[in-house]
Amino acid sequence: MSIELENKEELAMFRKLSAGSETAFSAIYAHYSPKIFTFVDRMLSLPDVTDDLVQDIFIDLWQKRDFLKNIENPKAYLFRMASNRVLDYQKRLSTRKPILDFVISQQATVGAWSEERVLYKETLKLLGEAIDTLSPQRRMIYELSRNEGLSHEEIAEKLNIAKSTVANQLVSALKQIRLYLEKHASLFSFAIFYLLTQS
Repeated sequence: MSIELENKEELAMFRKLSAGSETAFSAIYAHYSPKIFTFVDRMLSLPDVTDDLVQDIFIDLWQKRDFLKNIENPKAYLFRMASNRVLDYQKRLSTRKPILDFVISQQATVGAWSEERVLYKETLKLLGEAIDTLSPQRRMIYELSRNEGLSHEEIAEKLNIAKSTVANQLVSALKQIRLYLEKHASLFSFAIFYLLTQS
């Protein structure tokens, strides 16, 4: 199956899901949940937590199905949701030190953190710093696109600006973030690289 055909089928399934099709939701879940699980588990290496996060992702997908009709890249949208869930989880964990200490102690019993996971954590911190360097409008456009999954048209309408302005600002934001990370990080983690390279 060609990538173009696969993308068309994904778009068709998302359109059906946005109309409330439980069959489409089941098909999307069956196709993507194993991939999302692998993606999230690579970042956390906590299968029980990963399983809960994946369930939350698809519950959220169903609850927000009305907004899916304007999604242009279903696969990127789902992986952005997964990346955001991991970010949210790690932020919550960082504010709950006793739990964090417990998780670290449990991980110590099965071995030290892998280089990739340490790098991923460091890169998340750098990503936050890079986003902070964006101008207010550019940052808002970036966050509406990456965090809320809005299309260019939806962002333009929400901010009352031209769609071309949204596109240009988003391209500039991604370039600025990439340059910051290239300057401050020795290597991108898989999750951040994937997040930044989706249009």
